[in-house]
Amino acid sequence: MIRPALAAAAVLVALAPALPANAEPAPQSYMAERAAIQPKSADAVLARPLLRVPFSCGENWSGASRSGHSPSYYSLDFNWGSGRDDLGKPVKSSAAGTVVRSAYDAGGYGNYIEIAHGDGWRTLYAHLQNRAVAVNDRVTNSTQIGRVGDTGNVTGPHLHYEQIHNGAVVAAKFGTSTWATYPGPDTYARIRDC
Repeated sequence: MIRPALAAAAVLVALAPALPANAEPAPQSYMAERAAIQPKSADAVLARPLLRVPFSCGENWSGASRSGHSPSYYSLDFNWGSGRDDLGKPVKSSAAGTVVRSAYDAGGYGNYIEIAHGDGWRTLYAHLQNRAVAVNDRVTNSTQIGRVGDTGNVTGPHLHYEQIHNGAVVAAKFGTSTWATYPGPDTYARIRDC
């Protein structure tokens, strides 16, 4: 598991694998634009807002990444159950903030929502079945923002999730101490702000 130490963060940023040429999304897509942004420093894993797992309390979700995951190795794909079990499950905001994007990206993300949480922090939720919020909407730390879907460049339903600092996807941290395991899979559950 990743631990919040400056030295470890510097190593993680330096070791983030580049996307293979055959894994790049369509050049016109927002996903392609995001893939071009690299972390600027290790401070991205330090002071951050309190971000929650983006699902309802009492549900266990499997989260994983992979080499060549677009736009970043630090993006997580969440699944609940198997097959199409997670299709239509509610997706919640990880923290209070303002919706800065609610759109469809044909080149990769499909239906996606991006929420600004302040101080350069954002979260992104993609491949949604629907979008329940619009640009400039204010959300709480438990607002239902959409439902898990299979839109965009996917092979099956899941939630693609990113924690972003100053434009770059960074290693995910939930609550005060749960760092995402890369490449995973690992199990994640929301226990507060249901």
